[in-house]
Amino acid sequence: MKRYFIDSNIFLRVIAKENEKSFRECFDFLQKVENRKIDTVTSNVVLAEVVWVLDSFYKVSKTKIVEALERMKASRFFKLVDNFDFDLALASYSRYGIKYVDALIASNLDIRSKKWTIVSYDRDFDKLGIIRKEPSQII
Repeated sequence: MKRYFIDSNIFLRVIAKENEKSFRECFDFLQKVENRKIDTVTSNVVLAEVVWVLDSFYKVSKTKIVEALERMKASRFFKLVDNFDFDLALASYSRYGIKYVDALIASNLDIRSKKWTIVSYDRDFDKLGIIRKEPSQII
């Protein structure tokens, strides 16, 4: 079974529910993960970004953020990988003008060797020659 790496915006679209279409796509994607039809991982970097966005942009209380992370931890998709290549991430960040977090995620060997696909709406990943799909392309 192909493995997918879940980016922060997938979780955020479910938690924030700003757009019904993307909420539904992400929710359905995560349901398939929960039902073991899709194999996924994420990372502490992604979780840190989720916390930061919920706190700084959406002004979600710390209690609600902790509850959201606890629900995520209880899920089947909660497999963490944190093996990134700092030097490659820094070079990509400098060269491509993308967010450092995205450069760090893309520096994972399984992602850059195209064994894993990133699930994200963030098109900056496309600049890096890795495989990115949106939830609607998978479900």
